[in-house]
Amino acid sequence: MHNSPAVSSAKSFDLTSTAFLIVAFLTGIAGALQTPTLSIFLTDEVHARPAMVGFFFTGSAVIGILVSQFLAGRSDKRGDRKSLIVFCCLLGVLACTLFAWNRNYFVLLFVGVFLSSFGSTANPQMFALAREHADKTGREAVMFSSFLRAQVSLAWVIGPPLAYALAMGFSFTVMYLSAAVAFIVCGVMVWLFFTVDAKRASAGDRHG
Repeated sequence: MHNSPAVSSAKSFDLTSTAFLIVAFLTGIAGALQTPTLSIFLTDEVHARPAMVGFFFTGSAVIGILVSQFLAGRSDKRGDRKSLIVFCCLLGVLACTLFAWNRNYFVLLFVGVFLSSFGSTANPQMFALAREHADKTGREAVMFSSFLRAQVSLAWVIGPPLAYALAMGFSFTVMYLSAAVAFIVCGVMVWLFFTVDAKRASAGDRHG
């Protein structure tokens, strides 16, 4: 009877840790479904010229860096990484939906890439929250991060061939909607199973 709190705590920890592993895999899958086929999508579906494809990748890199830096600073100040990850997953869903149905080059470049950059940032924010979780629960942070990176690596082994299979076997719409589903599942799991450091969040609110 005296061991029941410890058992309950261990189960809760295992559930949260498992959720981190699944989210790491799914955020990796969401990215791996989109990136490898992007040049083919732009050429075949959007009918972009080679120079425009190159400009699209350049613009994506610049916008991605700006969004990533903005969110990194905001998460450090606000403290609530959980809500930020859910928000990023939501914008990732919107980005995938836009790419699934829209074929206007400039809309995809300025709106789609902007939204996608937020979706991509869910992964590094998840790693930051995982480190906080490992520190709080006494787990070895380096080892836990290594397990998470292994999940992302696995996703990038499975994702590209799956992306080509979906795009060529069905359509790019199906491929992007599959990535949207991955973001939805990630957002739900983060909301239900991830925890927030109350002290850090309250400190972030005071700074915000």
